[in-house]
Amino acid sequence: MLEETGVGLTRLEEIGRRFARALRPGDLVLLHGALGTGKTTLIRVLAHALAVRDAVRSPSFTIANIYSGPVTVNHLDLYRLEDVGEEDALALEEYVTPDSITLVEWPEAGLRSLGNPQWTVHLQHQTLQSRAVRLEAETAEAKQRWETAA
Repeated sequence: MLEETGVGLTRLEEIGRRFARALRPGDLVLLHGALGTGKTTLIRVLAHALAVRDAVRSPSFTIANIYSGPVTVNHLDLYRLEDVGEEDALALEEYVTPDSITLVEWPEAGLRSLGNPQWTVHLQHQTLQSRAVRLEAETAEAKQRWETAA
């Protein structure tokens, strides 16, 4: 769908604004990438483009932040979790609702609980200033929204 290398901050912001136009309430977005690859930066761009009124910060210590705007944005960071079982008290699945967009950094620990994503984003370091970005629509409907958002 989208795969680019040599992506600097300006281009990441452009991608984020287009991506925000493709997002809809009910979407689950999984963001994969090493520390410092730009996951939270991309989420800040998305939140700004979605008219979120709250300051976006990494929820590494709180697991989840909920941001207000025309659509609620749930921002989860599962970095500190090893595995979330079905009986886990975190109830991650409750963040994925039809009236919110849920963005999950380090989603590996919660894959069984979160459900099927509409979008998957992979970010990789190339240099200190550039990244490789791969954005995948996981459904035909999401892919159509991406094309329309151009």
